[in-house]
Amino acid sequence: MRAILLPGVLLLAACTPEPRGPYGVAAPSFVAMAPAGQDASGKRFGAPPYGQAALYFFNPTTASPVLDVVVDGREIGRLGTQTWMRAEFSPGEHTMRCSGGESSNALSVYVAPGEIRFFDIQMVPGQRACSVNEASPQDGRSAVLMGGRAFQGQ
Repeated sequence: MRAILLPGVLLLAACTPEPRGPYGVAAPSFVAMAPAGQDASGKRFGAPPYGQAALYFFNPTTASPVLDVVVDGREIGRLGTQTWMRAEFSPGEHTMRCSGGESSNALSVYVAPGEIRFFDIQMVPGQRACSVNEASPQDGRSAVLMGGRAFQGQ
């Protein structure tokens, strides 16, 4: 009997879409964090290298699964709750994609040299799809300053 019951329990556990905390509420997610110096450097919002644009990706939520961020088919990194990343890109059209839980969504934008832009990447508890939305500079800076820089492995 135990041999039959255990695989069924394990199968059900694998189907859980998001981490849960006390009282059934979605829990925070955690990712590897960048060194403190990189976090501080990114929070100065310095100009990108000549001829490039700087894009910030942030997850402002307090409860969410880990979200993968991909730009033009290249993985930029993973965002946990209240984390952010910065990456530089050449001018032109770029397609940003997030994936987490059981979903994947995309947004295409055109970036110009010298621009600094902010993108809100999140999956609100109870939703099945993550979202990619451009944020105002004010909202983006605020989210970055309140969060921690996620490690971006190359």
